[in-house]
Amino acid sequence: MTDKVIMGTGSYLPERIVTNDDIEQAAVDFDRERAGCTLDEWCRKQMGAVQRRRVAPGEGTSDMATRAAERALEDARVNARDVDFIVLATITSDHRVPPTAALVQRDLATSARFLQLDSACTGFVDGLMVADGLLERLGAETALVIGTDAMSHYLDPQKFRAQTIFGDGAGAVVLRNGLDGGYGVKAYSTGSSGSDGYMVAVPAGGTKKPITEEVIARREQYMELALKVIPPFGVAKMVQATNEVLAHAGITNEDVDWVVPHQASCNIVTDTAKALDVPLHKFILNFGEVGNTSAASIPIALDEANRLGCFRDGERLIMPAVGAGMAWGAAYLVWHDYRRAR
Repeated sequence: MTDKVIMGTGSYLPERIVTNDDIEQAAVDFDRERAGCTLDEWCRKQMGAVQRRRVAPGEGTSDMATRAAERALEDARVNARDVDFIVLATITSDHRVPPTAALVQRDLATSARFLQLDSACTGFVDGLMVADGLLERLGAETALVIGTDAMSHYLDPQKFRAQTIFGDGAGAVVLRNGLDGGYGVKAYSTGSSGSDGYMVAVPAGGTKKPITEEVIARREQYMELALKVIPPFGVAKMVQATNEVLAHAGITNEDVDWVVPHQASCNIVTDTAKALDVPLHKFILNFGEVGNTSAASIPIALDEANRLGCFRDGERLIMPAVGAGMAWGAAYLVWHDYRRAR
């Protein structure tokens, strides 16, 4: 079995920036007098959010995914025609059918076989595992792994809490097979608990509860969050996923150079760092600027850090995630400085 190596990264964020003040102006359930502060002050204290991005009218999940994929391919110096597989994770498809992955394949003008995962915040880690297995079992060379979500589609504009958490965006990596030198993805961990699925839910819009006038009146087409239990659950599972992948890789937390976590919130990431006893300066954190972009969260942070030159050849990275399902997982890899090696 050969290790799969990241050979290019890319990301895309919509142009529209939504601030905490913007959300306060639209929300009807935030009371300054009761909170004792502005929504901006509340957000910065509670979760660390400053701003996030929103898709423009007519801009879809597939558009963001295509832009991120194009940038990853350019970074890898790989032509889209040479891609064997596209593995895309999203819960906010442009349409129910065709899947977003099909539209990305079309827009990239490639014949790559596409698969779509209906994964949320763990989607990128899930996508890496699937792409890894496909490349290995079918003897292929190159895969695009994409996480893309327009979470604003599920947010009630009248309610401030979810609005302050989630953003829209896409991230992608080019995964290549069979590079010597000890680089690549070395280990994974994964887990899930359907009995906890109520923590993050969109009650209506599926086959069991289609959209009706009554559903719309009850605003059940929007996301519901169990915000009292999500933070401790999130920290516990991020820690569990990290410890499990470290054990699978045969290393300790002291061996880790960087953690690129799912950006659930600044507080969840900070508490995870404390629980793992890993210095916070080793964590890539961009939640304050982009929010929780679901399946796009890890690859956006990875691309931003990569383009800033944060990762050095041979450094060890952990990418843990937890999210709707509920599900959790992590990937461990040894970074290859592919730009320097050219």
